[in-house]
Amino acid sequence: MRAKITTYQDRTLIPPCQAACPLHMRIREYVDLIAQGRIMEALKVIREDNPFPSICAHVCTHPCEEACRRGKVDKPVAIRALKRFAVEFGGDRMVEIEAETRRKEKVAVVGSGPAGMACAYYLRRLGYPVTIFEAHSEPGGMLRVGIPRYRLPREIVQREFDRLIRMGVELRLNTRVVSLDLLFEMGYQAVFVTIGAHQGLRLGIEGEEGPGVVDGATFLREVNLGLKPLLGEKVGVVGGGNVAIDAARTALRLGAKEVRVLYRRGPEEMPASEAEVQQAKEEGVQFDYLVAPLRIERERNKLKVICIRMKLGEPDSSGRRRPVPIEGSEFPLMLDTLIVAIGQAPQLPEDFRLRIGKGATIHVDPVSLATNRPGVFAGGDAVTGPATVVEALAVGKRAAFRIDDYLNHRYPVPEKEARPVVGDLLPETIAMIRKISRMDPPHLPPEVRVKEFVPVEMVYGWEEAIKEARRCLKCGAGAEIFSRDRCASCLTCLRVCPYHVPRLNGTGEVEIPADQCQACGICVAQCPAKVIILRKPQDRRQIAEELNHLARYGPSKPMMVGFCCQYGLYGTGVLSGLYREKKAGVYIIPVSCVGKVEAEHLLEAFRLGAEGVFVAGCGDQCSREDTALWLGRRIEKVRESLGEMGLEPERIKLFMPGEGRDLLEDLRDFSQKVAGLYLASLVRQEVKYDSCPTEAFGRDPTHDRPL
Repeated sequence: MRAKITTYQDRTLIPPCQAACPLHMRIREYVDLIAQGRIMEALKVIREDNPFPSICAHVCTHPCEEACRRGKVDKPVAIRALKRFAVEFGGDRMVEIEAETRRKEKVAVVGSGPAGMACAYYLRRLGYPVTIFEAHSEPGGMLRVGIPRYRLPREIVQREFDRLIRMGVELRLNTRVVSLDLLFEMGYQAVFVTIGAHQGLRLGIEGEEGPGVVDGATFLREVNLGLKPLLGEKVGVVGGGNVAIDAARTALRLGAKEVRVLYRRGPEEMPASEAEVQQAKEEGVQFDYLVAPLRIERERNKLKVICIRMKLGEPDSSGRRRPVPIEGSEFPLMLDTLIVAIGQAPQLPEDFRLRIGKGATIHVDPVSLATNRPGVFAGGDAVTGPATVVEALAVGKRAAFRIDDYLNHRYPVPEKEARPVVGDLLPETIAMIRKISRMDPPHLPPEVRVKEFVPVEMVYGWEEAIKEARRCLKCGAGAEIFSRDRCASCLTCLRVCPYHVPRLNGTGEVEIPADQCQACGICVAQCPAKVIILRKPQDRRQIAEELNHLARYGPSKPMMVGFCCQYGLYGTGVLSGLYREKKAGVYIIPVSCVGKVEAEHLLEAFRLGAEGVFVAGCGDQCSREDTALWLGRRIEKVRESLGEMGLEPERIKLFMPGEGRDLLEDLRDFSQKVAGLYLASLVRQEVKYDSCPTEAFGRDPTHDRPL
């Protein structure tokens, strides 16, 4: 039966990684494209959701990885590192964004940090003239002055601003805004205030106002602006966040011989990135947990920091256990410099006349981001306190659309509620998912990276990125029963599912829980009633569309048709030379998993004129279990059908490569065998043709050819 294209509604559910991302990036989609080697398409998906992926690829705290359900099996997918691979290999630096001015209302953005950048980007895409005002001599806010160069190279930040300028965003540096009234007098009809939180908090202990004590934000700002503070040999850093870790690692790179981080809680409560902490330890940073400074004394140009040991009590408002001093546990610590990195607060000019909330932050409406002044909106660290770069980008994006609502005199449109994947993977499902070790990108050795401010993390190679991307479980894109009336309740899906996902509900109907299905496609192919489909439209349509394309534009006979796994380079690298090769007579149909190839697809390829058909999977690299088993049974069924049609069963073959196997060599052998069978069939036909009377074939004796 000829395969037909059917239009289906996209019924995929929002995977947990996407739900956890502040920008709600379509992570499943771009990781899947990377796994197929389609890097430019992956970069396109990334850029549709994130205007500055090159920045996030370096410094995103990747909350998506914390939500990744692969972590329940072994370790989460390295999503941030894969994004960087797509940015680097996809040529993001060459991408140009065009924007046309369609509106006359001018908008001012006060501050050039990530929230301001995102707001300006989306306002410009909406057609507004936008001006960014920045007090410093270089743009970027905390991206430029708060994040060390070994984490975020400066040329990346500059490249993004150059792109904004080419879009038409006006950038005014060395311009400190002291009054919002002046902006409105200059003709701006809306203002977005995103001045960041650059003022470091103090400990509030005796002696911290003297020399040798500096706050972490000031220290990082001075270093990032080109200064080299004299720290001495022994440096202490108070705090447990990312700023504290950045300050400690920066101190090492400035020549400090000994750097100690003093944190009043335990390692489990430390909010800093686990990876950053591990890298700091590799570089030689020492960690003193359950320790807090009491007072600071000075002896012979040294700091004598009197510390006290702590114990953990009941959880506080942050959910972490409250540190309690242990009486009589004081001890001295001799240092040259003490860096205090316990938090930051914004510095708001008084003439802004904005309502201030807790922690000196700007009070805004949580939906519209509007302040107490008409036309003035605020976001970023100035509103939330110190947050992550990706959170700032999300707020800036939201602010742009809220400003657009304001200038168009409309109420904010409520955001549609997403349908995140609910529930954890069941133990029996986890047990059946193949364990594949996480492959992190390489890092510079510690002894090299502490000598200068060069990027610590390197980029994936092509093969490593493909293999890591293939670990994705594609949550929420599994199978579903689209017609209850046609379901025969034969329980085939329960029998064939390798993950034990289908089940009977209380009324005896079969259910396929969307949060457990692994989208292997085996039940789709085996369902006798054909009522099970995959939720992801492309997975449902792809094979049928390719067969239709083959019927219309495929190579002429003799030919072979191959159904090949897209992952592991089978559909993109190893077999790229064979893809739709008319000269070679080989037509490759890439599939997201060979488990989705049905017996009908294989027979359809023969019906379309194929002399041989093969299926090439991932072999021992496949992340799914039992794929080869069920596909082998399907091929045996097709071989029986071929025998009934008078064709040799050897015309179809399954390839599941293992270690040391050469797929192309195996295919060449199979191709030669098919060619031999084809020639033999021609000879048999010719012999049969010549041995029969002319009339039997309707031969025209005059022209010597069949009528």
